[in-house]
Amino acid sequence: MTKNMAPTFDTEVVDKTGTAAGQVSLAVDETNTPWIAYATNGGNVVVAHREEDGWSRTELPAGPAARDIYRIGLAIDSRERPHVAFPTEADDHLVYGVRDTQWTFEDVPTSGGILTGRVRFVSLRLHPGVFSPPAFKDTPNLAYQSGFSLWYATKAPPKSTPDSPPRWKKNVQRVDEGDVVEKGWFPVLDFDAQETLRIAYFDDLSATGQAIRRLRVATRVPGTDFPGQPDSWQVQLMSGDQILGEYPAMGHSITGESFISYHERTERALKLCIFGNFPESPATETVSNQVAGDDVHSACAVNHNSRICVVYGSEGRLKFATRTGIATFDLQDVEAGGAWSDLVFDREGSAHVAHLNGSELRYGLAP
Repeated sequence: MTKNMAPTFDTEVVDKTGTAAGQVSLAVDETNTPWIAYATNGGNVVVAHREEDGWSRTELPAGPAARDIYRIGLAIDSRERPHVAFPTEADDHLVYGVRDTQWTFEDVPTSGGILTGRVRFVSLRLHPGVFSPPAFKDTPNLAYQSGFSLWYATKAPPKSTPDSPPRWKKNVQRVDEGDVVEKGWFPVLDFDAQETLRIAYFDDLSATGQAIRRLRVATRVPGTDFPGQPDSWQVQLMSGDQILGEYPAMGHSITGESFISYHERTERALKLCIFGNFPESPATETVSNQVAGDDVHSACAVNHNSRICVVYGSEGRLKFATRTGIATFDLQDVEAGGAWSDLVFDREGSAHVAHLNGSELRYGLAP
């Protein structure tokens, strides 16, 4: 198969117990090994990874996760260690964990102590550490909603003394404060190729009597004018007032554009918002206007031909869309399922997907 053909997936069952219930997150390590975090119907968090003879699954000892309507945070660092983040069912605290020789967990604090408000919609990424001091590589970066606002947290050393131990203190920031309009629905956080950090999310205008959720993007602006200057956030409204958006996923191209796939509930459509340094930015396209389902969790990424690809579920099927031109997409039916779909391209250009077919967790690879 050449890279410009529609991908052909070989798929298999990851969890045959029939207890998988959602919050699926997919990641690939530097050896191209896939990892999947997900929740069981009892709320327990499981991390699975592919081995030569099948899938190895570990149920995490941190207690049940809250029944969120977003993914469990999952990332794999440069030493092939899995990191997770999720709100707990018992107290809605935000838990962060990493596995070295064994799993260790800690509550993520806010500037005023341990979180007291409900935490929802956790997203996790690790700092790529390509252009920054080595101490920042693999440090956890989190986005979440709490107290009707969008928050960001990282466990990192101070910029002025990068050799100091990493810490949460002074590294928790309110990105977009909720007022009459609630902020921070479904945030997804990611770094682009230049290590610019962005968070895509929705606001919610229901408090004003409107069924509207608008797409927003917060971009971190490093403080470089003087030593010790704090970072700031630049927030941009990416859509008009007539949408009811949910479940964004974000990706970046090597040419500098960023893109967000999301479900637009009013039109029952899957949308793609592309933004960057071009005159039409932001430009919104329709991937499909025939999306059926209440929980359409898409994922998006760029393949090795620099084409944007999107996976999503519709009518009980996993779909794979490839952008072939401006507002033009090639749609492919992969297999039954499609719930909680996720997508990653590895270093060799192979596409990895994960999704649920009922209570069966499935994985697919297209070399």
